[in-house]
Amino acid sequence: MTGAHQPPRIGEVTGPPSMSVDGRHVAWLSSGDTAPRLVLLDVAGRTECRRVNSRATRTRAFVWSYLPDVGVAVADGTGSENWALFRVGVDTGDWTPLGDPSDAQMRVAALSPRRPAEVVIATNGRDPQHHDYDLVCLRTGGQTRLLENTGYSAVYFDEALEPRLVETVNADGSRSLWHGPPAQGRLFLQVPHEEALCTRFIHFSADGGLAYFVLPGGPDSMRLVGLRYVEGEPATVVDTVIAVRRADIGRVLAAPSTGRPQLVEVERFRRRTVALDASLEPALRALRRRLGSEPALLERRLGDRYWLVAAHRPDVDTRYFAYEPIRDDLWALSAARAGRERRPVSCRAVDVPVRDGHRAVTYLTGPAVIRPVQSTGTGRTAPEPPPPAVLLVHGGPWRRSRWEYDERRAWLAGQGLTVIEPNFRGSTGFGAGWVNAGDRQWGAAMQDDLEDTLNWAIRRGYADPSRLALVGGSYGGYAVLQLAATSVREFRCVIATSPVTDLVAFVQALPGYWQTAAPMVHRRVGDPADAGQCRLMTQLSPVSNAASIRCPVLLVHGVNDSRVPAEMTTSMFMALARADRDATVALFPGEGHEIVSTGNRLACDALQAAFLARHLRGAEPAEPTPATTTMRLLHTPRRSCADTPRQMQGALR
Repeated sequence: MTGAHQPPRIGEVTGPPSMSVDGRHVAWLSSGDTAPRLVLLDVAGRTECRRVNSRATRTRAFVWSYLPDVGVAVADGTGSENWALFRVGVDTGDWTPLGDPSDAQMRVAALSPRRPAEVVIATNGRDPQHHDYDLVCLRTGGQTRLLENTGYSAVYFDEALEPRLVETVNADGSRSLWHGPPAQGRLFLQVPHEEALCTRFIHFSADGGLAYFVLPGGPDSMRLVGLRYVEGEPATVVDTVIAVRRADIGRVLAAPSTGRPQLVEVERFRRRTVALDASLEPALRALRRRLGSEPALLERRLGDRYWLVAAHRPDVDTRYFAYEPIRDDLWALSAARAGRERRPVSCRAVDVPVRDGHRAVTYLTGPAVIRPVQSTGTGRTAPEPPPPAVLLVHGGPWRRSRWEYDERRAWLAGQGLTVIEPNFRGSTGFGAGWVNAGDRQWGAAMQDDLEDTLNWAIRRGYADPSRLALVGGSYGGYAVLQLAATSVREFRCVIATSPVTDLVAFVQALPGYWQTAAPMVHRRVGDPADAGQCRLMTQLSPVSNAASIRCPVLLVHGVNDSRVPAEMTTSMFMALARADRDATVALFPGEGHEIVSTGNRLACDALQAAFLARHLRGAEPAEPTPATTTMRLLHTPRRSCADTPRQMQGALR
């Protein structure tokens, strides 16, 4: 990129960079070679000026407070997904815990330039009654309890750090937003179940008179609106800022003086930043030209003197830049995986028709330009068949796949595979109608969308029907195991990471963090308290259908997973063993829902690469032996230990 400074080679970045309120420094967390550290860049000199060692072994994110030399870092020290918060004194190098993170997830709920020395901390414990909000002084460490044992799903604060709205989830899955405690009966906004997953609070206006929300505008449209806020009165729409169809509204950046939105991300196939203020459009056009891609704006500082920008592409992980619009000056800050070369992959977005007339936005990713294998015109297919293909199913299921870098997608394409990634019904980002079409459709219509997408790819020549694999994590792990058990199509193998394998057990024992969402889960997945639903959920659980899986299975799970218990995987493994199926389970002590430590990630990659190569190509790659790993392997009798990659066996003894 012409004219842009090269980022420092700093190791893997954890979370995006953040700019100090005075515009002097940009900071980001880096995993480094041994322990995490905070990297500090001098903005004026555009050079690294300091590295601050972390007290946490697994850092996740860093954000500056409104004090120039103080920030807040998020860390997960044990892999148990108890997210702790630290006050980071960038000038002194001190890391001070904020509150007690034991058996809890902590997050920053609010920061404000009007109260720069304070931060509101939300603590969500495994105990559903442990749901507190504290006001913490960043200078003294003093804490004031604002709300205790709320049981609310969320609380929204204004610029004075005052709680203005509280949100509850009702028995039917709908949501209510209240002025103060619900017992006082002052309803602000009622959100039906059908709109709940698509409704999102953005922020209050500077004067507090408007509350900006993203709301559905119908089954397939979304809108960013300003709702009139008067204490004790219900909401009314007074300002529709932007509306889109079959797309979503993402990050919103507002004018600091008024709080009115000025820049908005919209996304269907790809993200695009829209300037709602015409005065910002020239800078946005210049930034697109300089980056060569669509910018995602993260922060604006010093009255728009500096912008923090992310650039997304499917072949390289997120890159971060600083931009000075008035000078059209752009320089690189960091990359999510600095020093790694671009993967030689391409990603194409397509609209795939499914059986009931709807269309599913799907991403096709491969090691080269994605083109279908064409007919020879004589009724015979071309001599070269399509490459082996993987159906990759995203987790959630209430999230979406995107046209940007995804580590698992890029890694699979790097193995020489075509990756087919559908946004099946239940996925977010395409309107309330598409989300709601997934209600009570786990194992049913959601699976039909996967089959229809796969059949479309085969008909179009993108996938070889004789060399198909299934890969998914979390909900995606559920979906690929269930597809392997129920589809008439033959698959070569399936990889399921952190999978839900027993719907009844999963819904009956939701994590404490999710207890406020239980009514929504019952409405959208099923309620085991209903005998008929319980029987159906049992029938649609992979653990009940292990004997119907005909292809080899690789299961991967972190032992400390707090979202989907590792027992889901071990029970599935035992069911496969009892059915005399070919299965391997890889368990990772010290890891959670995702495998994050370097040694374990390398070991997991090597295991999966060998598994896919063996079953899709009849070969076994020579993967490097990981230096350290906690991975423990078990095989069913049908899969002997001799099939473990030879180069890994020594590391696993």
